[in-house]
Amino acid sequence: MPLHNIPIRKKVMGSILLTSVVVVVLLQTAFFAFDLLALRELSERQLITIGAVTAVDARDALASADAERGAELLAALSTSPHMVRAAIFDDSGQLFARYPNHAPVGQFPPMPEGDGYRFIGATLVGVQPIGAASRRLGTLWLEYDSSAALRDRFWSSLRLAVIATVLVLLVAYWLSRAAQREISRPVVALAATVADIATRQDFSVRAVSRGSDEIGELTAGFNVMLDVIEAREFALGQSELRYRATLDRLLEGCQIIGPDWRYIYVNDTAARQGRRSVQELLGRSMLETDPDFAGSALFERLRHSMQERVDARFENEFQYPDGSTAAFELSVQPVPEGILILSLDISARKRDERTLIEARDELERMVALRTAELSIAKEQAESSDRLKSEFLATMSHELRTPLNAIIGFTGTLLMKLPGPLNPEQEKQLRTVQASAKHLLSLINDLLDVAKIESGKLELRLEAVPCQRVIEDVVAALRPAAAAKNLTLLTQMSHFDVPVLAERRSLSQILINLTNNAIKFTDHGSVTLHLADADPHTGRVSISVIDTGPGIAANDQKRLFQSFAQIERGSTRKVEGTGLGLYLSRKLAELMGGQITLDSVPGRGSRFTLLLPAAVAEASALSLPSR
Repeated sequence: MPLHNIPIRKKVMGSILLTSVVVVVLLQTAFFAFDLLALRELSERQLITIGAVTAVDARDALASADAERGAELLAALSTSPHMVRAAIFDDSGQLFARYPNHAPVGQFPPMPEGDGYRFIGATLVGVQPIGAASRRLGTLWLEYDSSAALRDRFWSSLRLAVIATVLVLLVAYWLSRAAQREISRPVVALAATVADIATRQDFSVRAVSRGSDEIGELTAGFNVMLDVIEAREFALGQSELRYRATLDRLLEGCQIIGPDWRYIYVNDTAARQGRRSVQELLGRSMLETDPDFAGSALFERLRHSMQERVDARFENEFQYPDGSTAAFELSVQPVPEGILILSLDISARKRDERTLIEARDELERMVALRTAELSIAKEQAESSDRLKSEFLATMSHELRTPLNAIIGFTGTLLMKLPGPLNPEQEKQLRTVQASAKHLLSLINDLLDVAKIESGKLELRLEAVPCQRVIEDVVAALRPAAAAKNLTLLTQMSHFDVPVLAERRSLSQILINLTNNAIKFTDHGSVTLHLADADPHTGRVSISVIDTGPGIAANDQKRLFQSFAQIERGSTRKVEGTGLGLYLSRKLAELMGGQITLDSVPGRGSRFTLLLPAAVAEASALSLPSR
């Protein structure tokens, strides 16, 4: 049995007994070692004494060369049980006598050298000189077996050690029993309490503390841990109750399925979705309630989530035994008990989706039909516009020639070259001339619009100095401003500000903007303001600012449309075709620019023409102050 599986009572007793045995063995080992050293020392002293006595007795035998006397002396050594061999050598090194007498000569060494006593292994060898006065007569050689003495001492000591060990073990066993009761009893009681709690799952049980030592502190800590566990168990129970109550009230169906495919939990919604009762499902297997379920695709998906422990989310159409179907959105999640299945009935949503798809298909069909109709109408309109534009562009010569003739003839008559005119005739001719010029301007605008829309208007862009164009426009329209008592002003730099444009188109735009400002301004001034190129946008701005009645916000949205005319003030006082601003914006866009409007009713208007700046050498202009 592994040591960690042995009961603590036996561990305590075993540790005390083992400690006692180890201590006794160590003490006996030390005693035996000490006894061994003492025995070796005693053996050496005894052999020295025997050698000294024998050497004295052997002098006479050597002096008289009586070998038999020497053999008798050595035979007396047999009284020492551990004496192995002995020999007497004469002064020439010849063997004189030996012990045992019958021992072969080869067992004895030649003439020994080196007086003294020494251990060779367990054998004590002694070399004792034999002599009288200063003369050496011979040598005594002794061989003493100390191992036999050691064995005798070992066995006698072992008997004592066994007796002492038995006595010590008896005393240690009695003490260990008394000690283990005090040490193991609280631990065993604590273990019994733990086993009782584990069996009954009752965390209200408490261990009894039997002291204030480490085991007592362990018991107190265990009781504190039980307090915490009991509180957590209570909180967990309350949380489980709330969780179950929440699951029971969910609009989604909730099921917990175990690894054996049995229903562990089913809420009311899930039971209603399956058209069964909760009691009918709990504890039963899904395969019992629906024998055909094992072969379905839904079962394969659930089994994959159960075995692989992975989430899954999908839609499934479920068929009831009566043949009706319902669509559900299923969310499957692995949980410790098995898998959690949340099901949401999406049958109504599926019906709505089908309705929406049908409506979308119908709408797409109607849109496709209407698109085809609009495409045909667009082609017809474009064809009509193209025919109109081509007609106007082609008829430009035929339309302008008669009007130029009328204007020329009326001019000739007004100059009274054919003869004098009365006032009434002059008035009528001037009316004819003004109407012809107005009609010619309308035709010119129409022809320009037609060319732009038909793509036949080609502009040659170049660097045009704005100051000179503005001066020409002011000179041309100053009489019209003076006729209405308006001040026509300019605000320009003394250096050329060139723009990338066509000179005629730029002049036409400024004339349209300035002429409109003069026509709709009854008093005050009209100002043409030229600003230097913006370093960020690279554009030059030319603004026409008037002090007229201004333009309402609603009218500003349709101001630049073709043939759009608005009223400023209470009544309409000016004539126009509604093409001037439309044509001006188109020309500005063709030159890479734009026209913006900033107007407040009652405060006047500001039309700004923005055109790309052109690179040109700046030259100083001496312009008169205005």
